[in-house]
Amino acid sequence: MTMERVILIAIWIVCIILIPIKIPKHRTREAVLLFLSTQMVAWIMSLLLVEWQAIVNPIREFPAASGSNFTNNYIFFPMVSTLFALYYPSENSGVIKFFYHLRIVLFLAIYLTSVSSFTEILKYVHFNIVLHTVLLWLVLNAVRTYVEWFYQRKIQKEG
Repeated sequence: MTMERVILIAIWIVCIILIPIKIPKHRTREAVLLFLSTQMVAWIMSLLLVEWQAIVNPIREFPAASGSNFTNNYIFFPMVSTLFALYYPSENSGVIKFFYHLRIVLFLAIYLTSVSSFTEILKYVHFNIVLHTVLLWLVLNAVRTYVEWFYQRKIQKEG
């Protein structure tokens, strides 16, 4: 088994273990909406980047079906996005929010740099790590804002 396959399997195992540990039971519905919304956006974004030949995924789970990496777009990034939004410090100061964003963005940048430098899971062609990280940061915040809006509307209707 190649190192790439080990990494992809490890991502699945870690994410499956994190679900019952890090997602509070009373926020399960919110977590599902976050996860599915992020999957939709990440999958479309990845397909466009592959189609525009900005990135290449030489090692992927379904090579005949798509040029995108299934694990990164359907498991890893949605899990990071879900945890980002569930634990977002909305009641705290701007400085706390800034460092929260910085921590997540640095984590994603380190992951993407490592994966693109040392494996065949992701290769940048006409794109770079900075643009990819900024794009992921935008998705994180767009999905978080959408879910906050969705549940605010729902609470106002019930009340």
